[in-house]
Amino acid sequence: MRLRWLLSLTLVAALAAPVVVNAAEDDKVFKYAYVNMERVVDEYVLFKEARDEAKNKIDEARVEDAAKMEEYQEKLKALEEKSDGPLTPEAKAETVDAYKVTYEEALDFRSSVLAKYKRIERDAFEPVYKKVYEKIASYAVKEDYEVVFDYAAILLYADEKSDVTEDIINELNEEAGISK
Repeated sequence: MRLRWLLSLTLVAALAAPVVVNAAEDDKVFKYAYVNMERVVDEYVLFKEARDEAKNKIDEARVEDAAKMEEYQEKLKALEEKSDGPLTPEAKAETVDAYKVTYEEALDFRSSVLAKYKRIERDAFEPVYKKVYEKIASYAVKEDYEVVFDYAAILLYADEKSDVTEDIINELNEEAGISK
């Protein structure tokens, strides 16, 4: 554990060294900020709306998908009961094969349903993330930041005065018609 910490510290120092040297050479201060994206996701009104939109669409899709999954379960149960009954070896083999095919179809259907739900979420959140990243970029240009980090990235220390999360959230919510 101590070795990993020392290695992390060494890596950070090695990465920071060129910045310090360049800053000293150019008499230029490296200006950075960070944003706590978890807070942005929690507090930006359009994220809340996107979350609600995705949830509603997924809930609607689940009703239809549950009915289809129930059909698969009923078919599997019927095939299982049939295979337990008195059958010729050939009929039993056919029933077992039909069961396997139906089971694979049900698994494929389940996978496609989960992918559909992920797609619904992605489609709901993608434009909001794009807007947030554009806002962060425009804010960085306006405030002359060279780099803006996500707080959750490997950030070992940052002065709170470098936290621009509140400004970003306020500007995004103001543009969305919500003021603090």
